[in-house]
Amino acid sequence: MLCLLILAGFLQPGYTTPNVELQSMTIVVDGRANVTMEVISGQELPTIRMKEGTAYRISLRFKVSNEIVSGLRYHQVRSYKGIKADKVTYMVGSYGPREQSQEFITPVDEIPKGMMYRGVYQIKSKFLDDDKNVWSHWTWYINVSSDW
Repeated sequence: MLCLLILAGFLQPGYTTPNVELQSMTIVVDGRANVTMEVISGQELPTIRMKEGTAYRISLRFKVSNEIVSGLRYHQVRSYKGIKADKVTYMVGSYGPREQSQEFITPVDEIPKGMMYRGVYQIKSKFLDDDKNVWSHWTWYINVSSDW
């Protein structure tokens, strides 16, 4: 297994853990309880139900282990009924190794509103760096409805 991770580019030779480990993703909505999900690369996360027109933020908790990572980015592609609706990339920054987890919070985004925009959105997310290393990728869903 260790050899596969080295060949796939997730580990540098001599290290036993990935350089960047994404631990969790939290959906933050003012006035509502936060929804936190553990992120496992390649997995699908549960569907989150949200009211149309709601402003929200995404909080990503991650840990940098072995060496400095430059140009860390969060990238997402949002699709609605199989059609790409939106593509966003946020620059997270450059980080050195630390014992503690670090956190990045995206700027405020808004759920579309109106009857035409209700339904399930598929969001494919990636956590990558300037060297095109994809440290984590996952799929999650937002079900947009007229109420909570």
